[in-house]
This record gives sequence, structure tokens and C-alpha cells, in this order.
Amino acid sequence: MNNLTDYLTLTLLWLVYFGIHSLLASQQAKDSIKSIMGKAAKYYRVLYNMFALISLLPILYYHVTRPSQLIVPATWKEAFTFIGLALATYGIIFVRLAFKQFSLKKFLGLKPADSSQDVLHTQGVLKAVRHPLYFGGLLMLVGYCFFSPTQVNLITVLLLIAYLIVGAHFEEQRLVRQFGEGYKKYQQQVPMLIPNFKALKKMRQ
Repeated sequence: MNNLTDYLTLTLLWLVYFGIHSLLASQQAKDSIKSIMGKAAKYYRVLYNMFALISLLPILYYHVTRPSQLIVPATWKEAFTFIGLALATYGIIFVRLAFKQFSLKKFLGLKPADSSQDVLHTQGVLKAVRHPLYFGGLLMLVGYCFFSPTQVNLITVLLLIAYLIVGAHFEEQRLVRQFGEGYKKYQQQVPMLIPNFKALKKMRQ
């Protein structure tokens, strides 16, 4: 019963975090807060990222301090560890490839973003998948669950995967509004989350 209470509490904490994170990321909230911040509005992104990180720490602490059991036989643990490390490594590679097309400083909020100067990037890994950051994140999450296949990790990973997928769909809507027909054409040519492996193979040649 204690485990069930822990898991329900953990789920609730993640859902509250997702709700606050999504609210602050919405355009309406951004516009309202930036109008209050005035000239300091250019720091919104970095402050948002700092808040997201700081508010994440209590959830992670609760997560790692919960007792939990393996969801696979102990004899499978070594194989699962290897698979987990491999998946996480590929995830990191995809994230690194993604940041060859995007500005890490803008992503972190360290460099002010000017939407009027934004262009639709479709080069590099973006020829194979529209959201390589999300795909890389998914691989790392699944890899972590394989590396440490416990009940509490499974709950957290499933919730984060669901949130990433929902987030990708909202991101798609924003990009369609921003780039219009150009992005709609891109959607028809390149998959959203699961890469086109033929395109990836061409990149390596």
C-alpha cells in the first residue's frame, strides 16, 4: 500500500509540474509576463529554464528516495544495462546532431531570440526527423528505464514520454502558425518523431 501511495504521489507531482511548465510556455502567459517584466523581458527564456530546473529538483529527490522493485528478473539486469547504455548513447548523439542546426545559447535563453529572424531549418539531421531533440530525449528516457528497470523509473519514464509526445504536437502547431505552408510541406516530407533511416544512412555517406 505504501508503494501505491508513493507512485500516486509521484504521478501527481509530475502532472502538476507538467501543468505549470506548459502554462508558462504558452504564448498568452509569455506575453503577459513579458509585459510586466518590461525591458527585462529578454531574460524570460533563461528565467523560465532556471525555474523549470529548480522546480524539477524536489520531484527528482522524491523519485530517487522511493523504494522500488525491479520489473524484470535479476538475471536479465546485465543485458538490460547494456541495452540502456546503447539507447542513451544514441539519444545523446541525436541531441548533439540537433544542436548543429539550432543555437544552444538561444535554447537556454543565454542569447535573446528574435522571431523575425527565424528561418525554417531542414538541413542535417532535420532531413531525417522533424524533432531530433524530442527523439533523442525519448531514446535517453527509454535507455534509462532499461539501465535501471524499476517500478518507479517506469512510471516516471512513461509520464515523461507522454509529455514529450504531447509537447511535440503543440510545437507542431506553433511551427505551422510561424512558417505556414513551408512547414506543412516539410511535414509531408519528413517524419515527426521516428527518423527516416534511409535519410540517416545518406547522411553518413
